[in-house]
Amino acid sequence: MGVARYYTAQFIAILVCLCASFSCKSGDPEKDAIQRTVAKYNTAIIIAYKELNMSPLQEIASEGHVSKVKIIINSYLEANQIMIADILKVNIKEIKIEGEKATAKTSEDWKYKWIDNKTGKDVEPLKDIHYEMFYKMIKKDGKWIVEAVEEVTEGSAAKGSS
Repeated sequence: MGVARYYTAQFIAILVCLCASFSCKSGDPEKDAIQRTVAKYNTAIIIAYKELNMSPLQEIASEGHVSKVKIIINSYLEANQIMIADILKVNIKEIKIEGEKATAKTSEDWKYKWIDNKTGKDVEPLKDIHYEMFYKMIKKDGKWIVEAVEEVTEGSAAKGSS
């Protein structure tokens, strides 16, 4: 039961952080929906890596993208590693919508560590990292889903948040 409470507390902390990060509305319902999609995606990817639960990701990403994430997670599982991550800050820098396709550019600060899936011990220490990300989305059945995510740049979170 202690592990379930830990994950529940982590999930609530993630949601609070995401709600704070995405609290600014653009006034455009489609752009607001895309911002929510990015927030849901980041929550889902954290859950996928930490809990090995792909269900939230399957609700917000295309089958092809989910398959790519599964391959990455499975490669770490072969080494008995899982990632524990928290998103610290997300800034949506640009959203472009062209019909049923959209892109979003973000600036994101994360912290994460790798742990041994069997022992629970740290494999790598906690790291702060800054990413510039590019999300490709499509509208399917009236809702935006993530089709691809590309890392544009990566660097120290300290540099990114100074």
